[in-house]
Formats: sequence, structure tokens, C-alpha cells
Amino acid sequence: MAIFLFYGQEEYLMEKEIKKLKNELLDSSFMSMAYKVFDNPTYNTLIECVQSTPLMFGNTLSLIYIDKYLMGNKISLEDKQLDILSNALSELNPNVNIIFVCKIARDENKKPDSRKKIFKILSKYSQVKEFPQFKTYQKELNSQIMQITKEKEISISSDAVSFLIEQLGSDLTLIDSEIEKLKIAIYPNKTIDKESIKKYCSSSEDVFMLADLIISGNKNEILKQYSLLTEKRHPLEIFSVLQNNFQKFIFIKNYEKNMNNKEISIELKLHEFIVMKTKEKLKNVSLDRLVKIRENLTDAEYKIKTGQVLSNEIILELALLR
Repeated sequence: MAIFLFYGQEEYLMEKEIKKLKNELLDSSFMSMAYKVFDNPTYNTLIECVQSTPLMFGNTLSLIYIDKYLMGNKISLEDKQLDILSNALSELNPNVNIIFVCKIARDENKKPDSRKKIFKILSKYSQVKEFPQFKTYQKELNSQIMQITKEKEISISSDAVSFLIEQLGSDLTLIDSEIEKLKIAIYPNKTIDKESIKKYCSSSEDVFMLADLIISGNKNEILKQYSLLTEKRHPLEIFSVLQNNFQKFIFIKNYEKNMNNKEISIELKLHEFIVMKTKEKLKNVSLDRLVKIRENLTDAEYKIKTGQVLSNEIILELALLR
């Protein structure tokens, strides 16, 4: 019997930990029957899952997404229901394993409400682990990238790691995907360097050009460039890079009067020349506009993930042309 409570913004590491637990806890021969996934189930389904009894195939593992229970008041339970849940967890069958998951959107500085009784109950019976989003300046992010390349049986130079972060930001899911592409592109070589990223990494200048076009407000060119990008990349990948770009734009615009170029370059891990050029580019752009664009990007990203949009054009209208 094992109960876990995972929460945070770093989906890549969370999914990696879930996969590891699946392999450790379940017999691969019965994986399809023993592993179940529930997305914010009703209270009755939640209790049935916790009170379930395995039949003939040993351990079971239930992955239960509960962000609507822990974030805000989207799903609330009465005290009596919470007491039943607490008792059910305390009497969990030895062969039943549960992973409660609360995913938080990237760049949202939020955590589950620890004051909620349900959070206290889950914390009492679970092994709690947070998966916070890495900042681009954290050394741990460099280490994670080195680990990703090691697991793919290739290597990456230290300057290439820094350049990759500069191009892609801190989203490990996106970074893992790009490293996989680079591994194929550089074969039979086994080392990723800065030049190979410039040559093969699909997120570099094209998305930067799109960010510049968004600032300029040239709608026709924005649509044209976005259409070209979506031919080879999923919208979520594009939006992730754009989010990172506009986060840097907002920082530079906000602190341009209080920090010099060198101080900003150190803070953002950018070359001082890039900071200077970005300041020039943002000279006639207000901070409010940059913040609004980023809010629109976040909103569109959420609508993509929840299936609320029907086409790439509508996504773009939501995020960029509104």
C-alpha cells in the first residue's frame, strides 16, 4: 500500500515519477487491468476507488487528478464526506496504491490551499511531493538537462546547455522533445553543441521573429509566421517559447530604469548586447501591453489544454490579436 500526493508546475518530472512508480508497484503482465486514471472524479467514484479491493492480479494503482478539489472551490465536500474519505484512506487495502495529482499551470505562482480539510487529510496519509517550475537561472535546471541527455545516451556541452535554456526557457517537456530531435539530427555524433542547436532546434529564430511581430502589431505577418510554425510544431510548444520571451520582455521593461544592462543580463542569463537590443525594441511598447499579451497567451494555452478551441487560427485570435 502506498499513497502519494504530487503537485506543482513541472509536468515533466511529475510524469517521470509516476512512470517510475507504475513500474515499481505493478506487474507488467496486468498493467492494463491494474492501472486506472481518473480526472477529477465525482465524490462517489473517488470513494469507490479508495475502497476498492483487487481481485486476482496483485497490486493496483489509481492515478487521480484532483486539482478541482484542491485549487479554489470548483469541487467542495461536506464534513461528513471528508470523514468517510479519511476513514477509507486509513483502511486502504494493502494491495491498493493511489497517486493524487494536482497539476498547476506553468508560470502560475500558486499552490494547493493547505487550509482545506481535504488537503490536510490527503497530506496525513500520503507521501507529499512538490514539483515546482524551475527558473532559468537555477543550477538544478542545468543538471536536469544533463540528466535528460544522459538518459538518451548522448552528451551536451555546458555552453550548449545555457544556449538551450536561452532558446527554450525552463519547460523540461519542451526541452526533452527538442533534445530527442537533436539526437536524431546529429547522428552519428553523440554530443550536442551550440552550433547544432542553432542549426536544428526548431524553436529559435522563427519563434523570436513571431514575438517581434506580435509587438509590432502587424496582424497579417503574425498570422503568416504562426501558420508556418504550426506546420512543424504543436501550438503548445510555440506558446511555451513565447511565454518565456514575454516574461523576459516584461522583466526588462519593468526594471529598465532601476537596473543597468549588465545587472539585467546577469539576472536573466542573457548577453548584455541582447538586453540592449531588447530595450530598443520595447522603447515604444508599454508594460501594460506586454502584461496583457502574456495574460492572453496564458489564457489561450489553458484553452488548448482543455480542448476549448477548435483551430489554430482561433487560438491565435484568442492570444495575440485580441
